[in-house]
Amino acid sequence: MRPKWFRFSNEVAWIADQPGIRFSRFGIAFTNPFNNAIKESISAADGFSIEIALKPASFHGHKFRFILSFHNGDDSDQFIMAQWLSDIIFMNGDDYDYTRKTKRITINADSASPAVRFVTISTGKEGTCVYVDGKPVRTKKDLRLIIPKGEKVRLLLGNSVYGKHHWRGDVYGLALYNYPLSQQDAGLHFNRWSNDRDFSFAANSKPIVLYLFDENGGTRALDHAGFGHHLEIPSRIQIFKRSILAPPWKEFGFTRGYLLDVFVNLAGFIPFGFVLVALLNRLGGIYTKRAVLITVALCFMLSLSIEIIQSWIPSRSSHTLDLMLNTLGAWLGTYAYKFFSNELEKRKRFKPGV
Repeated sequence: MRPKWFRFSNEVAWIADQPGIRFSRFGIAFTNPFNNAIKESISAADGFSIEIALKPASFHGHKFRFILSFHNGDDSDQFIMAQWLSDIIFMNGDDYDYTRKTKRITINADSASPAVRFVTISTGKEGTCVYVDGKPVRTKKDLRLIIPKGEKVRLLLGNSVYGKHHWRGDVYGLALYNYPLSQQDAGLHFNRWSNDRDFSFAANSKPIVLYLFDENGGTRALDHAGFGHHLEIPSRIQIFKRSILAPPWKEFGFTRGYLLDVFVNLAGFIPFGFVLVALLNRLGGIYTKRAVLITVALCFMLSLSIEIIQSWIPSRSSHTLDLMLNTLGAWLGTYAYKFFSNELEKRKRFKPGV
């Protein structure tokens, strides 16, 4: 209900003094669905590798924030590179809170303050390895990550398809290869990037997607791999999938933010239920007899309308739990009115001289 958070502008800007783009609140960049040549190349590959130079804006915030993802329309198939506090997580699927124990590989930035990192992830039949600044930091032999298949596979940076998992930070270059990179490759590529701060070195290793981010302006970062998968940076944020009335277990968690949200949604409708049932009682007749039912029904419809509208707003979320809590709050408000009305009647009845 706070209009100042209803932002629709895409908060992605070009970095002025070097190649790169900066993601602020509610930013996103994305490609159109991959063409058949890329999809066939990915399907036939024994693995893949991603190299990205980035600098997170901070290590604060408990939300799961998408740095990069490949999505085909099905959350359970997606590949994600995400940040949670100072952890960088690589995984397939949508087990964000790790309740299903879906296999993933995680590295920790382990720095007092965010710094520029050259991150390489290489995955294939031999397992998955993550390199930071050319050095191996985490390996899982039993984990093989995949890029999802399908007609609608696209690459997204800085956010999810829902537009509600925004990441904040800078990206200075990105390359995708349809084969695993070796430790020697990772070290060599980092040395070349650190010397020039330029991703053009990657062209010699035959990437299938390559962004140098050297355009310094405009609404598109060109794909220098030659396959035409340019990265779109529109002026208004793009949402590819909408979540309407997400089930309660999707957002459940004993975090401060979650518990505060529960309290606000419950308490926020108590005064509304109190005032509305009071007005209906003043009207008399059928309105008084059905005051509680009418109040709860109207508050339910109002909350439902709000939740549906919020599914279209990047800064807001639509949850079934919010609808339930709002309705419960309205119901508690009617009983608060009934309690205070009874107390006033008792005082009048026993008041001396009345």
